[in-house]
Amino acid sequence: MEPLIQHDIFNSVRDSIQFFVKDTINGRRSILLVSKPNLEGALSIAPIEAALLDAGIPYKRRFTDSGPNYAPFIQISDDSDTAIKDPSGLSLSTIIVDGLRGRLGDFRKGPLSSVAQAHALAMLLNPLSLRLRRMRPWILSGNWINGALDTTYDPVYSYLRDHLSAEGSIRIIPVTEVENLDFNNFSWLERSDIGEAIRVWNNSDLQNRERIMGSLVRPVLNSSLPSTSRLEELLWHCVLGSGWKSDLASQISIAQSNWSNLTPIESASIVADSLVSTGQI
Repeated sequence: MEPLIQHDIFNSVRDSIQFFVKDTINGRRSILLVSKPNLEGALSIAPIEAALLDAGIPYKRRFTDSGPNYAPFIQISDDSDTAIKDPSGLSLSTIIVDGLRGRLGDFRKGPLSSVAQAHALAMLLNPLSLRLRRMRPWILSGNWINGALDTTYDPVYSYLRDHLSAEGSIRIIPVTEVENLDFNNFSWLERSDIGEAIRVWNNSDLQNRERIMGSLVRPVLNSSLPSTSRLEELLWHCVLGSGWKSDLASQISIAQSNWSNLTPIESASIVADSLVSTGQI
C-alpha cells in the first residue's frame, strides 16, 4: 500500500502526524485513543486500533464526551483545525484542503476528514497491518458522512476514490450490481423499483442499461436532496472492497442505524469492533 501521507492533500497535517508516529514507535508506551461516541469517532479510531493491534503496541480505547486524561493520546476532535501535536498527544479533526484541480488548473477545496487522517497515521504506525489493509476502503467513509457531498462536488472524496480504485483496493460498480443494498439510502424509490432494475440488468444491452439508470434517477431529478453529487455516487459509483457483498454506502447506513437503537457508547463500540475484527459492518 502506498503511504497516504505522501499525497499533497495531507500537506498541512504531515509533519504533526509523522512527528507523533516517530515518538510513539520509539517510546512503545501505551496510547489512549479517545473520541466522542459518534460515527466519525468510531470510523477514525478503528484504523488506528487495527494498526496498534497488529504492531503489538499497547493502547486503551475510550468513547467519551470528556477530553483525554492520560498521555500519550490520540484524540478525534470536532474542532475544525489542523492536526495538533503537543507533548501529550495528537488531535485529529476534519479540515479543508486542496483536492483535485479544476479544468483551468485551479484547486478545488474539500474536507480532509479525521477518518482519512487516521488511516494515514495508522499506515505509518504499521504499514504491514493486515487488519488495516482490509479496512482500506473505509478511508472514504469520513467524506461520505460529511455534508460536503450534500451541497456540492467533493474533490477530496473523488481524489481518494480514484486513488483507491487505481491501486485496486476498491471496485466502482453501478447500484444494479451490488448484491446486498441498504434500501434506506434510496428513499425516493420503492424497493420493487430497484429489485426490477437489478433483475433485468445482466441481460440488458448498453442502451437499455441507460434507460434502467434513468428510471432510477428520474423521480428525484427535481428534488434538492439527495444532491447531484451524492446521487451519482449512490447510483453509478458504488464502492466495494475485496470480498464485499454490500457497498460502502449501505454499510455506513447500517452503522448509522445503531445510534437509533443503542446508547452512543454502545453504538460507537460496535462499529469500531466490527471494522477492526472483519473490516466490514
